[in-house]
Amino acid sequence: MSAPKNEMYYSLLEWFKTLNLNAPHSDAESLADGVALAQALNQFAPESFTDSWLSKIKASAVGSNWRLRMSNLKKVTQSVYDYYSEVLNYSLSDFAKPDLQRIAEKCDLGELERLLQLVLGCAVNCAKKQSYITEIMCLEEELQANIMRALQELESTRTASSPEGGVVTSLSRSSISGMLDSKAVQEERDAMAQKCFETEKKMLLLIDEKTNLQQELQKLQQEFARLEQHSTVIGDDGVSLGPVQTGSVRYNELRRQLDLLKEELIQSEGAREDLKLKAQQQDTDLLHMQMRIDELMKSSAEVTTLKDEVDVLRESNDKLKICEAQLDTYKKKLEDYNDLKKQVKILEERSADYVQQNAQFEEEAKRYANTKGQVELFKKEIQDLHAKLDSESSKNVKLEFDNKNLEGKNLALQRAKDSLLKERDNLRETVDELKCGQLSSNSALTGTTVSRELQPSAAVEKLQRLEAENKALREGQGGQTALAQLLDDANKRCENLRDQLKTANERILSLSHASQSDDPILKESEFGKQIKQLMELNEQKTLQLEESVTQSTSLQCKVTQLETNLAAREQEILAYDAKYRKCVEKAKEVIKSIDPRIASALDASVLEKSAAEVAEEEPKPKMSVMEEQLMTSAFYRLGINAQRDAIDSKLAILMGSGQTFLARQRQSAPRKSLSAMKSK
Repeated sequence: MSAPKNEMYYSLLEWFKTLNLNAPHSDAESLADGVALAQALNQFAPESFTDSWLSKIKASAVGSNWRLRMSNLKKVTQSVYDYYSEVLNYSLSDFAKPDLQRIAEKCDLGELERLLQLVLGCAVNCAKKQSYITEIMCLEEELQANIMRALQELESTRTASSPEGGVVTSLSRSSISGMLDSKAVQEERDAMAQKCFETEKKMLLLIDEKTNLQQELQKLQQEFARLEQHSTVIGDDGVSLGPVQTGSVRYNELRRQLDLLKEELIQSEGAREDLKLKAQQQDTDLLHMQMRIDELMKSSAEVTTLKDEVDVLRESNDKLKICEAQLDTYKKKLEDYNDLKKQVKILEERSADYVQQNAQFEEEAKRYANTKGQVELFKKEIQDLHAKLDSESSKNVKLEFDNKNLEGKNLALQRAKDSLLKERDNLRETVDELKCGQLSSNSALTGTTVSRELQPSAAVEKLQRLEAENKALREGQGGQTALAQLLDDANKRCENLRDQLKTANERILSLSHASQSDDPILKESEFGKQIKQLMELNEQKTLQLEESVTQSTSLQCKVTQLETNLAAREQEILAYDAKYRKCVEKAKEVIKSIDPRIASALDASVLEKSAAEVAEEEPKPKMSVMEEQLMTSAFYRLGINAQRDAIDSKLAILMGSGQTFLARQRQSAPRKSLSAMKSK
């Protein structure tokens, strides 16, 4: 742009100063708080920028607080953009939005220029635009040119949302240009009149000069005649000039003066003729200007008629927009209805799947209830077995007491052994072979008796029987709590078996130590057999302990697996229940949003039915959760079917008549009676 920097801002500020406002609006500091701009907008369009909106602009206590300025400027710019989009149907997407923070903090002139451009557009396109345009015409030509350039920039950057916007802007531009042309013609006419007045004055002056020259010429001629009559003439210095004769100095001088006066007279007459021609030319120009002014007046009358036509077209365009918006809404509703149909079908399929899954879950719950009873029975049996095990453990204690008595006897035998050792030393050589035979026969007899005494056959059989029963119980069990209790019982039994093994090992060590201390071969053989039997018992106990440990680990794995499966099933049930509730709530909202009249009728019919059902079902027992869910799904399916039938009847009425779409929209469709809906 060739214009200097901020020239347009100062031109817009000069125009803004012409407005009659209460707030100060003479410089950028006073405009930066937004109060003067808000008052100007309220003055331009009070129906859009109302007094209540103006009261929201904080006029007092703003000062140098840039945040309050920012708040006021945001409200002003937002309202201006809403006015352009809603009232004028303009889209300011291409127009650079003013940076309000720079205005509030630094009073930036460039951003204020954009904001004043928007305010100028509101003034030119408001209802009182003619008065504001005339005020613009009263400004200086340079200011008018800058204001016109600002309007043209605003017009070039904004795009109208409908053809009506272009017509209105072209009319405003044409009216402004017409006013500018008429003012220019008026100024030119005034200038021509001023020139005519000046030329007339010059003509009068020249006429006066001509009369003066003629008078001087007459005087000179009279003096010349008088001098010709007198022979001698005395000059100013008292010297005689002599008679005026041809060829004399005096005659030549007078002749030269006369020629000069004639030339001046001819020049004045030529100037007078030129001025006459100019005056005639100006008269013709004035006539042309008058004709042009008449044409402009006619064009202004045509502009007013075109404005009226534009207002009519604007109203019709608004009606057309409303009809198009209604058509779009009905199309969207129809598409939403089709989508909802599909969603309802999907929800029905899902609800059927959920019903099947709930039935399966109920069957599984029944099975779990049956297994619970079995688990309770198994618990009682296990308690009985534990009581038997306690009695056996008491018997085992008695056997340990007997073992201690045997140990006492063993000590007595050791004492006898010492005496026998002394005798052995005396009789070793004589009775060695006989003693060996007797010892072999006695060792066989005593070994069998000791092994029978040390072998706890009844306890082992009972333990094996209990382990077999426990294994059978473990295989037949199905409940989670029963498995956990069995696992605890197995762990306790394992601990008891470990204690028994520990005592048995201690017994084996004591017997082995006793056998090592006894030197007789008979006792060594007896204790060796006892040690072998105890070792076999120890191996059996270790095998039983390992089996019980493996069984306990397998039971623990089963328990954890069942717990995870049960938790997963519970989470799935909760998720399905939440999805079902969401679908039901969505179906409710859809039924209410499609047609509230049918929704209210359905609510009334449902209330009547529910009251009758409550009166009938008071003595009956409560429904289960499954029955309630089935009834709610059936009710919402009934509402959807009723809504579908109502919309189909409306569409049939609309499509059956031969009227236009707008005429069909004005007519109200006949409502169905509640009795018909109840019958469905």
